Amino acid sequence: MWRRDMDRLSRKGVCCSWRNKRPIWTRRTERKPAFCDRNVRFYDIPIRLHVDVVAYLPRQLLSHLTIVLGPQHSLFAAGRWDELRAAVLQRGADVLVVDPMTEGAASVDVIEDIHRQFPSLPIVIYTTMSAPSMRAIHHLGRVGLEHVVLNRFEDERARFLELLERVPGQMLSDQMLRSLQPELARLPVPVVRAVESLFRSPARFRNTQDLSAAAGTILRTLYRQLDGVGIRSPRLLVAAARLLRAYALLRDPGRQIKAVAAKVGYHSQYQLTQHMRMLTGRTPRAVRNYIEPEQFVQLLVEGIRRPAHIPRVHGRSRS
Repeated sequence: MWRRDMDRLSRKGVCCSWRNKRPIWTRRTERKPAFCDRNVRFYDIPIRLHVDVVAYLPRQLLSHLTIVLGPQHSLFAAGRWDELRAAVLQRGADVLVVDPMTEGAASVDVIEDIHRQFPSLPIVIYTTMSAPSMRAIHHLGRVGLEHVVLNRFEDERARFLELLERVPGQMLSDQMLRSLQPELARLPVPVVRAVESLFRSPARFRNTQDLSAAAGTILRTLYRQLDGVGIRSPRLLVAAARLLRAYALLRDPGRQIKAVAAKVGYHSQYQLTQHMRMLTGRTPRAVRNYIEPEQFVQLLVEGIRRPAHIPRVHGRSRS
């Protein structure tokens, strides 16, 4: 009866194996790539950052910006200049996109004032080609605003999106990653990509579990891999990424320390102070007033590296 059933299935086109005396109901025509497949190159997978954008634009430009950002980024559209200023202070946006001609007449004073109070906030001028807008761009360029996108000339979706993902706070994160290059060079590529994403977009990582998920490994393995190259723990990496973002915000004279702590994910200013003391030996107020960017990056690197005289810990570190 079993052979008769096989004959019936064979006439219907179902593949069977008579050599092993068992049916093969389905057969894969393509091979599923594995982590060890040499054809799968993790360094070819781009990192998609999350960017929080605050904008004050005319309806047409705002509609195009919404399409450019897509669902992977967030956008808050202000309705007035005072609402824009409040959004910058309360939301702590990654990028500000404005058109000085939104209300018809050039409003460069408001943009210049925001830039003076929040120098770490990247501002992108997105406007149309006209004589008044060119005069406004020239004036804002003299105070240090260098990112300009002209409607119908330079706002092609891929190019515009690349600019918005590149400008937010990349200088400090690039310095941090260059300082950690000796350790990162000895780590697996998925872990390196996760660490890069952590420092470029720390808001996406709430804890060490998020970091291990981004690295495609379990938390215990991640602890062992980092400890093997001289990094004390994933917890300190996540804390360092938060503190690096906090330092960039602390450089703005218009921000209070309590608001900075809330923006980077701390429940209180006290928690920010504790982490800052643990990794740098200084308070947030001292860091704001006396520590330069290069020195702060070096302090963080020294805080997360395991000192040479401390032996390697087998198993999960408690650091």
